[in-house]
Amino acid sequence: MRKKGEERRQWILETLQQQQLAVKGADLAEQAQVSRQVIVNDINLLKVAGHPIIATSQGYILFSETSENVVRERVVCHHLPENTMDELNTIIDCGVSVEDVTVEHPVYGEISARVMVSNRNEINDFMEKLQQSNATLLLQMTDGTHLHWLTSDSQDKIDAAKEALRRKGYLIEN
Repeated sequence: MRKKGEERRQWILETLQQQQLAVKGADLAEQAQVSRQVIVNDINLLKVAGHPIIATSQGYILFSETSENVVRERVVCHHLPENTMDELNTIIDCGVSVEDVTVEHPVYGEISARVMVSNRNEINDFMEKLQQSNATLLLQMTDGTHLHWLTSDSQDKIDAAKEALRRKGYLIEN
């Protein structure tokens, strides 16, 4: 399918629009018969052009805020690195997705990364990538304190997730 620049970027957009799940950059590169770096560059050009593409640990997704039934709330959590999987599972077991993680760095200010997990398979993939890459969690820069944007189709589910986090001692409140 060897396509050139603009034609390939249009194809990437159409591919992302058709997918419900994240699409791995390596898969896009293989289908387009280009290198992974070409896809990274294409994605960056598409972002600059205003397309809301998000890079997650599972791949690329085209972000859409068109759903009127989405409830978002930011929470502050604190726990040890070894409790990360339990924290994420606690949240998604209530029917809530975790969009990101943010920490407050003393020099750089807020540092955020997309997490985009909404089921146990995605959490397992996320944790496996952390382990394989030997990467550290952002919360390790702040001795465990971090923020998450949570999304769901109802406030009740977010409230249930917050209560579950509260019971485990992960939620920080006023």
